Amino acid sequence: MTRVGMLMTKSFLLSFVGLVSILGSLARAESNPDSVEAARVVPIADVHMHAYIKNGQKAEDVLAQMDKNGIRWGGAVGDYRADVASLLGTRYIPALGQPEFVKVFFSQGESGLIDATHPVFVRLFDDAEKQLARGTAGGFGELHTDNHTSGPQRMRRHIRTDNPVMRQFFSLANKYGGFVQIHSQQDEKFNEDILRLTAEFPQAKAILSHCLPMAKPDDLDRLFVARENIFCELSAQGEIHPKLSGQTRPARVFSDNGIRADWQVLIERFPDRIMIGTDACCGWFDAYSDMVAEIRRNLLSHLAPEVMEKIAYKNAVRVFQLK
Repeated sequence: MTRVGMLMTKSFLLSFVGLVSILGSLARAESNPDSVEAARVVPIADVHMHAYIKNGQKAEDVLAQMDKNGIRWGGAVGDYRADVASLLGTRYIPALGQPEFVKVFFSQGESGLIDATHPVFVRLFDDAEKQLARGTAGGFGELHTDNHTSGPQRMRRHIRTDNPVMRQFFSLANKYGGFVQIHSQQDEKFNEDILRLTAEFPQAKAILSHCLPMAKPDDLDRLFVARENIFCELSAQGEIHPKLSGQTRPARVFSDNGIRADWQVLIERFPDRIMIGTDACCGWFDAYSDMVAEIRRNLLSHLAPEVMEKIAYKNAVRVFQLK
């Protein structure tokens, strides 16, 4: 075969492989026929459900939205709300730490967030020990250690995830089999920190908010392989959140076209490690129903029934010991 012929053959093969890849992605975008109807009614554990203390929605409104949208359990991020806990009972996933984290950050900046002797944290650790012991709290979250390229400018920070304050959170979670939900961006330093913390505190469950912004599926694959106590949740990974925040970026994981092929591979490879959430933060509670509908339509309906149920609620029931 001449050199020209070889080049033409190679070009054809590369085009064919590319076409197969595209067709494979399109095939994954189709809803799973057995899951479409089930996705509309499957119970959901919203493991990124905000109910703020300051200017937040009433406890009754939280319950009404949950009932309206088929949310069986919700929480796992701050603020801890005693009124919500009282009204929801075992449907609430109570998390501690976010208000204190924000308070220290606004008063002392990044340096305060790594100071375990700060009076605000000392009081928090004492209260958390009591609440974890009696079962009125399950863990800590959402703790922002690195959001330096996202969110309002005044909320941005970048600290190491392995620091004295976070170590105390992990120590308490480890003692009581609790969780620490972390909002961070993926980089090698974060990988080092989270792998070290989850190794030293094996009974603590690390929940990566938004399935670790900046991470690719391969990054999460490596973390899941390395540690059994690392999980992630897929809140704010569709099309709604970019629109609400005035951004033009495409959906990271799922859209009206279905689940991105590389993310679908990750979900199907690790169906026991991934959960879902809404993240109706930032004054977006009015869009709560839209967020849940998007999850049901663009994510859950594209999964095999047994995987769909794990992602929707069964993983959360196990991880957070829900009833």
